[in-house]
Amino acid sequence: LVAVLSLLSLLSCWFSAWWFFGTRDLQSMRLQYQIMTKITSTVQGLANEAADYSRRNPGIDPILYQFEVKPPPAGAAGPGPAAGSPPSTGTGAKPGGR
Repeated sequence: LVAVLSLLSLLSCWFSAWWFFGTRDLQSMRLQYQIMTKITSTVQGLANEAADYSRRNPGIDPILYQFEVKPPPAGAAGPGPAAGSPPSTGTGAKPGGR
């Protein structure tokens, strides 16, 4: 009987610790979710302001197209190479010469 009670008390301690650490992780995740939601809404607001500004000053459009804030015009070609990428040699050779 003592062995069963000891086993049950150890099991109870295990579940208590599991619950404690689980709720602590949940609180941490909730905080992270709130921070991400705030950042997302801030960035979305900034993107909306930039799109609104582009109606008055279309010079900002290439930047908005680059970051996909504004869709490119229907007749425009696909996106070019990314900024900072080396130009293509067109030979298809792999780096290192092999």
